[in-house]
Amino acid sequence: MTSVDSEKFGNYIKTQEQAWLDIFSTYIPEEKTIKIGNGFGYLSELVRPLTKELSVLDIKTYPLTINKDVVQIYDGLTIPYPDKSFDTAIIVFTLHHIPQSRKYFQEIMRVTKKRIIILEETYDNIFQKLHLYYRDWLINKKAEQSCGLHWKSYFSRKELNRLIKSNKLIEIYRLTKKHKSYFKELAILDIHP
Repeated sequence: MTSVDSEKFGNYIKTQEQAWLDIFSTYIPEEKTIKIGNGFGYLSELVRPLTKELSVLDIKTYPLTINKDVVQIYDGLTIPYPDKSFDTAIIVFTLHHIPQSRKYFQEIMRVTKKRIIILEETYDNIFQKLHLYYRDWLINKKAEQSCGLHWKSYFSRKELNRLIKSNKLIEIYRLTKKHKSYFKELAILDIHP
């Protein structure tokens, strides 16, 4: 990708992330927050002024990452913090990059005290899943982000609902947007006291 293409693509990603943040920013308490998955880093840096303290985790940084100096690199399996270290966890378009996303969700629950904000792409049928998988592969390739995609880590809309219910999370806000043939789902979830 040329520097002009990289800049255009980066601006596109930043605009998309700002639009999502405009929807969920009022749900971010001004307390300790963890952002899991960083990508280019735009969303992390947009969230930073909204919270008292922000920790950012990713498995690596990429050539176009804007905040490499604040990203804590980890193994992508175990969140390197004690139980209930954060008031809020934000995880955006990241779960499908984690080999055992359902098991990993328990790690998110372990380190979070109050609220989990999830934005994830979902599907209803195999054709939507195929399209979603292909689009993720294409976007990640274009972004020069060589992160893995894991077929079994994608959530159908029913599976995401089951995950929320099985963990006894309280749904504060939910938004589902049709995107291409699949969906983008935002869930603001409170952890039952």
